[in-house]
Amino acid sequence: VKLRYLDGWQEARQEVAARYDAMLAASDVPVTTPVVRPDMRHVYHQYTLRAPRRDQLLAHLNSRGIGAVVYYPLPLHLQGLYADLGLGEGSLPVAEQAGREVLSLPMYPELTETQQEQVVAAIAEFYR
Repeated sequence: VKLRYLDGWQEARQEVAARYDAMLAASDVPVTTPVVRPDMRHVYHQYTLRAPRRDQLLAHLNSRGIGAVVYYPLPLHLQGLYADLGLGEGSLPVAEQAGREVLSLPMYPELTETQQEQVVAAIAEFYR
């Protein structure tokens, strides 16, 4: 039933992501936005960035009613399912650093430019 809407939702998510990219770049905040190869198309089920002081930023956003979330706080090698691999903390430092920095901003097809401006303003306020 919802499959007929999928392409439209996908296009809307890409527009939302493009606005986030532009707004965050213009706000000069120390976050890393999603990287998309030129020959690929991102579906933006989530808009996940990397942010210094992620936990404090998350609390700041949530205190302002902004539904930012950390979906994957642990890299795979530190999750119980993979314990038998013997890859303990420190074995994959880049993945572990990413796990400490990832943060997903609100992302859905109906997200308005005004709502995004509020999200980006709150991020900029935090880093000032």
